[in-house]
This record gives sequence, structure tokens and C-alpha cells, in this order.
Amino acid sequence: MTRISFINKHLGKYKFKLLTLLLATISYAGINLLANLVLSYVIDHVISRQEVEGGIYLVIDKILGGWQSLYNDLWKAALLIVIIYILVALLMSYRQKTQGIVSERLVENMRNDLYEHIETLPYSYHVRTKTGELIQKCTTDVDMVRRFFAGQLAEIFYILATATIALVILYSINARLALIATISMPIIFLYSYFFFKKVQKQFLISDEAEAELSTLVQESLSGIRVVKAFNRERYEVDRFLQRSKNYSDVTYKMILSLGSYWSSSYMICLLGILSVVVAGIFAIQAGDLSIGNFIIFVSYQSMILYPIRQLGRIMTDFSKVTVSLKRLVDIINEPREDLISGAKPDLAGDIVFHDVCFAYDDDHAEVLHNINMTIKKDATIALLGPTGSGKSSLIHLLVRLYEPTSGYITINGHDIKDINKAYLRKHIGLILQEPFLFSRSIMDNLKLVKPEADNNEIFEAAKVAAVHDVINEFEEGYDTIVGEKGVTLSGGQKQRVAIARTLVKDTPILIFDDSLSAVDTQTDAKIRLALGNMGQKTKIIITQRVNSAKDCDLIYIIEHGKITQSGSHDELVSKEGLYKRINDLQNRLKESEVL
Repeated sequence: MTRISFINKHLGKYKFKLLTLLLATISYAGINLLANLVLSYVIDHVISRQEVEGGIYLVIDKILGGWQSLYNDLWKAALLIVIIYILVALLMSYRQKTQGIVSERLVENMRNDLYEHIETLPYSYHVRTKTGELIQKCTTDVDMVRRFFAGQLAEIFYILATATIALVILYSINARLALIATISMPIIFLYSYFFFKKVQKQFLISDEAEAELSTLVQESLSGIRVVKAFNRERYEVDRFLQRSKNYSDVTYKMILSLGSYWSSSYMICLLGILSVVVAGIFAIQAGDLSIGNFIIFVSYQSMILYPIRQLGRIMTDFSKVTVSLKRLVDIINEPREDLISGAKPDLAGDIVFHDVCFAYDDDHAEVLHNINMTIKKDATIALLGPTGSGKSSLIHLLVRLYEPTSGYITINGHDIKDINKAYLRKHIGLILQEPFLFSRSIMDNLKLVKPEADNNEIFEAAKVAAVHDVINEFEEGYDTIVGEKGVTLSGGQKQRVAIARTLVKDTPILIFDDSLSAVDTQTDAKIRLALGNMGQKTKIIITQRVNSAKDCDLIYIIEHGKITQSGSHDELVSKEGLYKRINDLQNRLKESEVL
């Protein structure tokens, strides 16, 4: 998709409104110039009683019934000027209203499409893309486009239409004086353009300073518990004051530059008008210019020059708009994850990994090497191994967040590559080590995966996760607001709420990705016992604790992306290997705690 097609798509039914906006802007520019022509006509032909030779003055003469009859009815000319300004006001009102509608609807469509597209991009895209960068694109870049369509696009057409129409009229009146009036126009435009081109660096520095300040505030407030625990309030305040001063200093410098520009450009405009005034006076003395036409030259020069100095800034901003559009189009051009096609078979069966190998796109080194593993239906298995051994990567392959480099995985005999991704993930419950809770009530968080769940389902899931009694101890119970990212709950409470949330989903396959690490061993045992009593669920437990693994039907030891051992707890502790070493170490730690 190109930038033009991107805009065209999201304008949708508002393309016609955009066209009427541009036509209204051009009409507004033309009619706005007409009032001065009527005034010039009255001065040169009605008051001075001179014959109208032709051109646009002849049209005005016919509309008003001829200059002879108008001499005693000047109110007609005044009425025409009033009507002209009423039309100008109506067109201005229509322009403001329409550009507001077009820009807001365009941006609304863009935002909605971008967010939906981002949500459907594959997991691998989100891993390699910074969240802050995506947020900036969906806010700052979208707002840049909004501001362009909310005013700058119509302003470009207004300036160009005003300058074109005015120059045609001026050259038809006095070509020599019009040439003098024209000379200052490219000067003020180029001065404006190159100034804002140069000052863009200052704008960027100011934006970056603001972003640093916002990042610091967000980081400090998100980690307020750590700040309080380590008594770092003064340190954080000092950091804020330092970055705040930096932001203030660079912004002040930018404002000074803008101040010098507006004053100097104003002076250039005044010199341009002055040159027309001086040349016009000499032309009047020479009999080459009438008083009315002199007024036209001076007024038109003012109406053209001041907008033109804005045009330079608009054109530099337009270059930023094109960059913003490219960044947005780059997101849209990222291929979506296919969540529609694929089979929807029965997934209640054995899970088998056949010679599975895997390497990330940005790294040729394999994370998993020839994994062969069978997980029987309704069995409970454990994956145990050091950090970075590839345990979580196996799970990512099972839910198709990634695809194997070679080999394949089957569930109930069906290759998961042929299974609809959304359907597959709907039937696999995944509980992560670092659970994310939304800033809502506990009940809202638990119903997130199944909005239609009744209270009994919620309570049963919470009991299995050993968090029901804890929740009831809160003053608001299940209506307790957990705070941003669940900050009002302890680590263990958050993990148990996350477990309960997944259990509400009631899937045939459950995966615990080291998600019992924040709970004590007693609670860990209680949860595993409750899970064992649920029956008819295949459970995969990724853990670092022998206690969490020893009651499983089968334990797989993974080291450096390979399965090095497998068997029951009794089998593994009876032979040398990683499992026996971990078991001995953890037993010694228990003994030391008892002593």
C-alpha cells in the first residue's frame, strides 16, 4: 500500500467532502478579494464619475445597475460589500466545519485500522519492535496527519488561490507595479521555508526532551513501590527537575528562534508593502494608476504576503507528514497473522514433537535441536532446565507464536500447521511467569477470557488457584480494583489470579510457564493437588522447582536446547544428571532452613 492509497482508503466516503472543502476554500479566497474590487470601483467610477472601460469592473457595474445611477444610491455598493462578507463568513464557517469532519473521521479510521492491524500482527513482529515506537507512531504520527488535514491542506489551497487570483487581477491593472509586488513574494516564501527547515532540529531536540521527561515520569510512577522501598524519592525528584530544566531550556531556545523569525519576516512583509506604496504613489502622480486601484494593490499585497510566510512553514511540516505517513504505511504493509484459515479438529489427544528444531529469524543459531517428545492425553508433564535452555520456546511453538525451523508438532494426530491459529490458542490455556492484570476489578480480569462465565465458574477457578479466600478477605472482594498492572496485589496474588483467569477458560490443555514461581511451596502443592483433581486435562508445567515437578507423570530435562533426560522423579534422582543435582541442592537448602 502506498501513502496515497493509504489516505484514499481511510478517507472513505469523506473524499467528496474533502473535494467540497477545497472548492469552498478556493471560492472563499476569490470572494474575499472581491470586496476590495467593489471598493475600488466605487472610488474610481462612482465617486470620480469615470466611465467603466471593461474587465471585472464592467461585471460589477452591471450588477449594481451602472455607475451613473449608483452615485445617489451608494447604499447598493455598501450592501454588496456586506453580502460579500456574509458569503465569506459562510464559506469560512463551512471550511472550518468540513475540515474538522474530514480530519477527525480520517484519523479515526486510521487509528482503528492501525490498532486492529497491530493486534493481528504475528508475535515475532512485536518481539522485534519496541512498544514505545508503536505507541508513538499511533499517536504522534497520526496526529501529524490530523493537523495537516485539519488546517494545513486547506490553507495551502487558500494561499495559492489567493495569490493566483490576486496576481491575475494586479497584472491586468498595472503590470509594472504588479511585478514590484511579485518580487517580495518568493523572498518571504524562501526565507520562511529555509528558516523552518533549519529550525526543525530545534523542534526535534525539544520533542526528544519532552519524550525523555515523559518516559522518566512513567518509569518512576510505574516503579513507585521500588522508589518507596529504597527511599529514593529525592533522587527521582532531582532527576525530574534536571530533565524538566533541560526541556525548558531547549524549548525556550526554540521559542527565541521563532520570535526572531516572526519579527524579521514581519519586517520583510512590511518592506514589500512599502515598496508597493512608494511605487504606487509615483504611478498615481504619473497618471498610470487610479486611487481605487492603488487601494487594490496595497490591500492585495497584505492579503498575499502574510499567508505566504506561513506557507514556508506548512511546506516544511508537509515533509514531516510524508515521513509520518510512510511510518504508518510500513505498519499496514506488515503481513497479518492468519487467524481465519485452518482446520478445527478435536484437540483432546496426545501432543507429539517430531524432530523439532527452531532458530529465531535474527539468529542462525538453533535454540532447539531435534526435540522428540510425547505428552500423553490428560497427562501432567514437567519441563525443567536452566534459564535460556529453550523451555519457553517449546511452548511458543506449541501455540504457534513461532513456527519450527524443521520438524513438526501434532496434537491428536493433527499437524498444528494445519490447525486454525485462533482455534488452537482458544483450546490451550497459557499462564505466563509474569502475569499481566488490567486496571479493573478482579472479577473483570477473571471474566476477560470468558465474559459469559457465571459467578460459580469464577469462584471454582479461584478456589483451584488458591486465591478465592484471599480475594474474599479484601474489603471489596471480587470488586476490588487491582490497580495498574495489578500493582495493588503481591506477586503471588497476581500469579494466582492469572491462573484462575486461565482456568475460567476451561481448555483441554494447560501450560504453566514457570507461573508458580512467586507462590510459596505450600500454596504450590495446594494448587497442583487441585489441578490434579480436575481430570481430563493435559498439563505442562515449566518449573525450576523439583517439588513442582516430582509428582508429574513424566519429567523432561532440557539443556542447551536438547532433551538430555526424561523419566519419573524416582528414575531421575537415581542417576547422575541435572535433575539429581538440582534435587540434591534444593534438599540441602531445605535442611539448612530447618536448622
